[in-house]
Amino acid sequence: MGPSAPPGAAPGLTSRPSRIPLATVGVVAALLDLATKEWAFGAIPLLSSLEVLGEFLVFQPHWNSAGPWSWGQGWGWLKWGLPVISVVAVIVIGRLWLETPPGDRLKGLGLVLILGGALGNLHDRARTLIDPAAYHGVRDFILFPSIVFGDPFPNFNLADAWITIGVVFVGWRILFEGRAPSPEPDAASATAAAGDRP
Repeated sequence: MGPSAPPGAAPGLTSRPSRIPLATVGVVAALLDLATKEWAFGAIPLLSSLEVLGEFLVFQPHWNSAGPWSWGQGWGWLKWGLPVISVVAVIVIGRLWLETPPGDRLKGLGLVLILGGALGNLHDRARTLIDPAAYHGVRDFILFPSIVFGDPFPNFNLADAWITIGVVFVGWRILFEGRAPSPEPDAASATAAAGDRP
C-alpha cells in the first residue's frame, strides 16, 4: 500500500507548490502594461512630455514600429515578422514555465514576467496588423533622457521592463544558483520515510 494522505487532506492531493500565484503575477504584469499604455496615450499628447522626476524621468508617448528598444527601425518585414516571433516566443516561454518545477520560484517568476511582457507587446503588434489606422506599432512612453545608450535612451514601456527583469532573474538562476532545487517532499512522504527508520 502507498502512503496515506495527510490528516484532513482530500484523497489523492499532495502539498506540492501551486502554479496559480506565479500565473497571477504574469496576468497582472500584462494587464498593468496595457493599462499604463492606455493611460499614457489617452492623457498625454503624442510626443509631448510629462515630467515625472524632473528631466531624469519623463512620460512621452511614442509609436514604436520596430523591435524592442527601437531596434530595427525602417525594416519593413518587422511589421509581419515581429507578431510571428512574439507568438512563437509566448509559446516557447509558456512551455518552459510549465516544465519548470513549481518550487523553483525565482526562475518561475522570471519566466512569467517575460511572458507577461511578451503578451503586452504582442497585443499592440496584433492590433497594428488588424487596425493599422488606429495602431502604428507598440506603444512606448517611458523615457530617461539623461541616460545615454542611444541618442537619447529609447522610449520603452512596462512590458519591456518586465521582460528585462525576467531575463535577469532567469539568468541569475542559471548562472549563480546551479541546479533547480529539489521539490519539497509532501507530508505523506515524510511520514512514510520516518516510519521506515529503525
